[in-house]
Amino acid sequence: MSIASSEKKPLRRPALTMVLLAWLVLVALEYFWIPLFRVAELFAWFAIMVAWLWMIGWSTVAALTYLSFRAYGRCDAVLLLALGAGTVARTTHWETLYAEGQVWLHRDAFAELAADHGNGRPLTVPGWMRYLSIDGQVRPQRDVLYLPVFEDWRAESGRGIAYIPGSDGRGTTVHTASGDLGSATYDLGGGWWWVE
Repeated sequence: MSIASSEKKPLRRPALTMVLLAWLVLVALEYFWIPLFRVAELFAWFAIMVAWLWMIGWSTVAALTYLSFRAYGRCDAVLLLALGAGTVARTTHWETLYAEGQVWLHRDAFAELAADHGNGRPLTVPGWMRYLSIDGQVRPQRDVLYLPVFEDWRAESGRGIAYIPGSDGRGTTVHTASGDLGSATYDLGGGWWWVE
């Protein structure tokens, strides 16, 4: 092993480690966007922006490191992986993915809410739901039970989770905000749907 090749390896590893760390932080922040947004809206926006810049910066550093050592194949691989992963991260519907995870993790609590609504009993909302809902409440609407997750400025439009009894709730109209009607677009399981 030559001196030149032994000097190359230590320079590449920190860049790749930082790229992987940046991706992990970015994915975690994107996935937990809803609770972060509930706790501190400006911090959530800032953290996501910094994570994207961190990921782009270190992916560029890793690619340039390989380029400086004339490892063109590895440079191309880093660039293609970064572009592919960036496209997937940017096009993934993280809000729906998080909502689906919450419905799956707390399926008993969601089933209990649906059963209480169906039987006309008072709705008891668990404390953890305040990180999922705007006001920690669910809103009954005829046969539908609606959990508002987002309302845009002045409540002109909204998105959330709705319990829609029946076999297929796709296209069911839900009053999502004072100025908006949404429809069920994605089945979260157990009769719960993502509405936008």
